[in-house]
Amino acid sequence: MAEISLRGVTKSWGSFVGVDGIDLDIEDKEFMVFLGPSGCGKTTTMRMIAGLEEPTEGEIRIGGEVVNDIDARDRDVAMVFQSYALYPNMTIYENIRFPLRMRGIPAADHDRLVRRAAEMVELGDYLERKPRALSGGQRQRAALARAVVREPQVFLMDEPLSNLDAKLRLSMRGQLKHIQRALETTTIYVTHDQIEAMTLADRIAVMNKGKIQQLGTPDDVYNNPNHIFVAGFIGSPPMNLIKGSLKNGVFTGPDTRVAGIDKPDHADIVLGIRPEDMEVVSAGDGDLVSKLYSLEPTGDLTLVTAWAGEQLVVAKGARNFRQEVDSPIAFRFPRDRIYLFDGVTGLRV
Repeated sequence: MAEISLRGVTKSWGSFVGVDGIDLDIEDKEFMVFLGPSGCGKTTTMRMIAGLEEPTEGEIRIGGEVVNDIDARDRDVAMVFQSYALYPNMTIYENIRFPLRMRGIPAADHDRLVRRAAEMVELGDYLERKPRALSGGQRQRAALARAVVREPQVFLMDEPLSNLDAKLRLSMRGQLKHIQRALETTTIYVTHDQIEAMTLADRIAVMNKGKIQQLGTPDDVYNNPNHIFVAGFIGSPPMNLIKGSLKNGVFTGPDTRVAGIDKPDHADIVLGIRPEDMEVVSAGDGDLVSKLYSLEPTGDLTLVTAWAGEQLVVAKGARNFRQEVDSPIAFRFPRDRIYLFDGVTGLRV
């Protein structure tokens, strides 16, 4: 069993606090994603779990055992980094085999374990090559096989796909998820890419300024963001956020008037609406009436961008939607798809 538990885990350097009192339980066999912008503390948190950083305060348990004073090499975790970190003078076979040698696994088992790991990442035909003879995607798969080969308690992955092109990232996401399910190994995955988080995770810890802002399933954090930061970070394109006020059930903001909102009056409020929930309508039926700024056909849909005062909002229109730039345009907001946030605290209203 490889449950992971963090209690009051903090990391500071002088007056700067990088991770601020995190409490988190990760279940055995769970795929947990730490998601957030650069500098939010996600990589530092993972490095403390790995034993590469020492917490300033707090307790870390793996499989029920406190590991604060246990060296990284003795924690039975395997890491996959953004850089492939392969030994250039070794073949792929020897690179994958290296952890077995370091951990004293009987030599008689090496060949079987190496070839099994290589087949899992579809590198069985490349074992005698050196890393320089492989593509970026193949090198990352070799790094993954090296982590898989010794069957650790925990996988820790630090933005392993960020150096790959879009097509390779797509195929590698599927491969990562398949391997994790097959091995049933507790996994922590660090990324700033919310698409990776949504597609891979059992649960997502959305991090901001050293804290976990929201913890939940991908559906939870997408459909029920608890803070304006989460609302604006999750989604592609992200949620549109329009500042305004609410009085007598009517939200008023730049180029926007939305009636029928059953909430108390609020002088400083932010209305959120996701691009896929905005419907293009005639001006008389619109909640936001403005001018078209741009159209971006993507094949399966059209991104429709318009002004809301001095900011831009984006809607997802039909694939065949076309209209002249700078012409009038209006959008309707379904009332059950509107989100409201306090303009001062950022919390969901």
